[in-house]
Amino acid sequence: MDIKEVIGTIELPKISLFLPELIVLITAFVLFTLDLILGSKQKRWLLPSLSVIGYVLALLSIVVSSQNWGDTFYGSFTNDPLGAIVKIFALIIAIVMLAFADRYFTAKKSFYGEFYYMLAFTLLGAMILASSYNLIIIYVSLELVSIGFYILTALLRGSFISKEGAFKYLILGGLSIALASYGAVFMYIYAGSIDLREILSYEGSDYHYLILGLVFFLIGFAIKIGAVPFHFWLPDAYQGAPTPVTAFMASVGKLAFFIPVVRIMPLVQEKFSLAWMLTVGVIAAATMLYGNLVALVQKDIKRLLAYSSIAHSGYILAAVAVTKEIGLKAVIYFLVVYAIMSAGAFLVVALLERAQGWSNEIQDFSGLRFNALFLAVAFMVYMFALLGVPPTVGFVGKTLVFMALSFDKLWWLAMIMIVSTAISTGYYVRLVVIMFMKDREKEILPFPKGVTEVVSLVFLTIMTVALAVFPGVIWGLIEPASELLFAR
Repeated sequence: MDIKEVIGTIELPKISLFLPELIVLITAFVLFTLDLILGSKQKRWLLPSLSVIGYVLALLSIVVSSQNWGDTFYGSFTNDPLGAIVKIFALIIAIVMLAFADRYFTAKKSFYGEFYYMLAFTLLGAMILASSYNLIIIYVSLELVSIGFYILTALLRGSFISKEGAFKYLILGGLSIALASYGAVFMYIYAGSIDLREILSYEGSDYHYLILGLVFFLIGFAIKIGAVPFHFWLPDAYQGAPTPVTAFMASVGKLAFFIPVVRIMPLVQEKFSLAWMLTVGVIAAATMLYGNLVALVQKDIKRLLAYSSIAHSGYILAAVAVTKEIGLKAVIYFLVVYAIMSAGAFLVVALLERAQGWSNEIQDFSGLRFNALFLAVAFMVYMFALLGVPPTVGFVGKTLVFMALSFDKLWWLAMIMIVSTAISTGYYVRLVVIMFMKDREKEILPFPKGVTEVVSLVFLTIMTVALAVFPGVIWGLIEPASELLFAR
C-alpha cells in the first residue's frame, strides 16, 4: 500500500474540539518561559496580564464553538455541553482570582513567578479532567491538577502551616490517585477497555472485578472531594494555602474532581441502582452532618469555610445518590453555584488578610461594617448563599437537591439534609451577627483595595444573586448536558 494511502486512512484529531485546552497549554508554556528570562519587576505585571489574555481567549473559543460537540484524539477526549460548563466557570473564576493574587503575595512577601504557570497547568488539568471517559487521560489530568495544588498550597514563604497542609494533601492525594488507579486496573480486567462508557455498558460475567474497580475508583475521588471519612487533608490544606489558592481549590478543584463521578452516574445507576443509592446516600449523610457539626466549633475562618466545603460535598453527593435525571441536573447546578459562592467567600478573606492586625480569627469580624462595609456586605451575601437563603444561588441549589431527593423518594436523606442545613445556621448567621451587630473588639487598620479586586467581588456578588433570580441562564446549559449523558 502506498504511504499516501496509509496516511489517508488515518483519522486526524479534530484540534478545534481541543482548542480551549490548547490555548491554556500554550499560555502555560509562555508563562514558564518568561518566568525564566524576565526580571522580578517585569514579571509582576506581564505574567498576570498574559494569564488573563490566555484565559479570555480560551473562554471565547468555548463560546464561539459552543455547538461543536464530539470526540477527538481517537475517543480519548470528549467535547460536550458538560465539559463546556465546567470550563466556562473554571476560566471565569481563574480570571477573577488573578485580580487578587499579586497584591496578596506581595503583602505576604511570597511572590513567585512560578505561581502563574503552575496555575495555568492546574487549570489545564481541570479542563481535561472534565472532558474525558478515558481512564489513562483521567489519570494524567488528575495528576496534573493534584501536583499543581500541592505546589500552590506550599507557596507561602516561611509558613509552617502552609508546608504542613501541602504535605498532608500530598500524602492523602497520592493515596487517592493510587486507589483510583487500582480501580482502573480492575475495570480494565473486567471489560478489556479503558473507556468508561464501554466498561460500564459491557455485559461480562465477572461482575466482582467491575464492582471492585468502581469501589476503588470512587474512593479515590471521594478523597479528592473531601467526603467523610476521607476528608482529613482538607481543613489543613485550605487553612495553610495562600487564600486566593484556597478559593481556586474550593471552587475549580471541587468542580473538576466531581465531574468524572457525574459522568459515570447514569452508567453506574443502570447496573447497581439500589447499591449506588444506599452507599452514596450514607456517605452524603455522614459528610453533611460531620462538616456542619465540626464547623460550629471552629475559631479560624478558613477552617470554618473548609468544613463548610466538606458539608457542601455532602449536599452534592446527596443529589449524586438520586437515580433520575433530575439528580444529575441538581448536581451540575449545585457544583457551578458552589464554585461561585465559595470563591467569593475566600476572596473576601484574602482581602482582609492584608489588613494590619488581622489574624483570621472569627472575632476579627466583630464590627467589620465599621471598617469595611463593602466587604461585610459581600461576605454576608456569600454566607446567606452557602446557608441557602433566598434570593441567592445557594437557595436554588439546595431546593433542586431536595426536589431530586423527593422525586426518588429518598425522604430519609432529605430530612438529614434539612437537619444539616439547620445546624449550619449556627455558624453562618453567627458570622453575620458578629459583623453587623457587634462593636469592634480591636482596631483593624484600613488597607488599599485595587480596582480589579473590587470589580471582581462586585461581579461575584451580583452573580450570586442574579443567577438565582434568573436560574434559566445556567439551566439552559445544564439541560442539554444532562440529557446527553442519560441518552448515552
